[in-house]
Order: sequence, then structure tokens, then C-alpha cells
Amino acid sequence: MATEQLNFKLEIYDGPLDLLLTLITKQKINIYDIPIADILEQYLEYMELCQIYNAELSSEFIVMACELLYIKSKMLLPKEDDEEDPRDDLVRSLIEYSEVKRAATFLAEREKEYYHRYHPTPVPPIVKIEAVTTDPALLWEAFSQMRTALREERERKKKEDVQSIFSAKITPVESKVVFVLRRMVKAFPRGNSVSFASMLREQGARSDRVATFLAILELVQSGRVHFERCDGDYIISLNMEKKGAKA
Repeated sequence: MATEQLNFKLEIYDGPLDLLLTLITKQKINIYDIPIADILEQYLEYMELCQIYNAELSSEFIVMACELLYIKSKMLLPKEDDEEDPRDDLVRSLIEYSEVKRAATFLAEREKEYYHRYHPTPVPPIVKIEAVTTDPALLWEAFSQMRTALREERERKKKEDVQSIFSAKITPVESKVVFVLRRMVKAFPRGNSVSFASMLREQGARSDRVATFLAILELVQSGRVHFERCDGDYIISLNMEKKGAKA
């Protein structure tokens, strides 16, 4: 009876790392500065208890005991300057095992919480399909109404375009003559020419572009600027010999 009670009280660990992590946690030891002598002593006590209580002891625990003894013997020897701490491998293994154990605990809690939850089967939506009529008279009437509506929409759009043209503000040509001359004088030190397309792109409204085009025609007719084709584009050049070319 005494042996059965002792066996019942003996804690069972998943492996040597689990035992070492428990010993470190209970004594609140810094995992990066493990006192190997104290941990080794407690570890050997656990192995001795397993033998006394007739508990099975796997080879992993024996291997870990040998490794702890090796680490203790290395720490007793004089340490060279460039030599690594013999506890580094053990520390890394314990940290990785701690993270895996924490993740396993988290997943086990989620499994316990959500394992018996079931979602009801979604009900498919009810789709009403109406039969398409095949009566030729009704189809022709619908087609006629659609054609009439399209024609009325085109007429309305055409009237709006005409009204927008006549209601637009007309830009005076004289103001664009001044603009073109100033633009040419400004470009004179760099090349004495301006692209016709670029000058039109500088204008915003349609009336501004029309007034600019008429201003260029007037300047060409009066001889104040030259208009010629060059490399697929039209170039406007200022005639500095013409009297009154400057704005």
C-alpha cells in the first residue's frame, strides 16, 4: 500500500526537457543563467525516485543526465576567451520547447472550447424564375417602345450639345493675338519656335482654342510669325524683322 501511494504522488513528465523546464520555473531561475550544479542535483534526485518507485525511466532522461554532467565538467575547467558557454545549446533547446509547449496549451484550450460547436446547415436562397413570354405582338410592342426611347434620348442629347455651343462664352481673338506674341517672345531665347499643337493644348475651353487658332492665322497673314511643317508637326516661328512683332 505504501508503494502504491508513493507511485501515485510521483510526477510524470513528457521528457527530460519538460522536467528541466519545470525545475527552472518552480525555482524562478533565469533560463539564460542556469545553475547547472543545482539543476543536476534535482534531476538526479528525480531519476533516483523513479528507480525507488519502480517507475519506467526512458533512455532520454539518461542521455540528458549525461549531458548535464558533461556541461558541469566543462564549466569546472578554465574557460578560454573565444570559447562559447557550454550551456548555450541547452538554453536554446529549453526556449524552443517552452514555445512549443505554450502553443500546444493554447491549441488544447481552443479545441476544448470549440470542439462541440456546430453551425446549422445554410438554407439555400429561394430563387423565383418567371417564364419569359413568347407572344410576338408583346415582343414587338416592347421593341417599339425601346426604339422610341432611344430616339428621344439622342434628340435630347443633340439639343443639349447645340445649346452648349451657343451658350458658351466667346473669347476675343485680340486677346489671343497678344497671348501668342508673348508666348513667342518668351520662347525666343531658347529656339525662336513653338509647337502649334502644344500651344493649343495650353488652352482650356473650346472657345479659347478657336480664338487662338484664328489669332495664329491673323499673325501669319500679317507676316509677324512663320508657319511651317517640321517632323510631322507644325511649328510657329516669330518674325523679328517685322515691325511690331513684340507684344
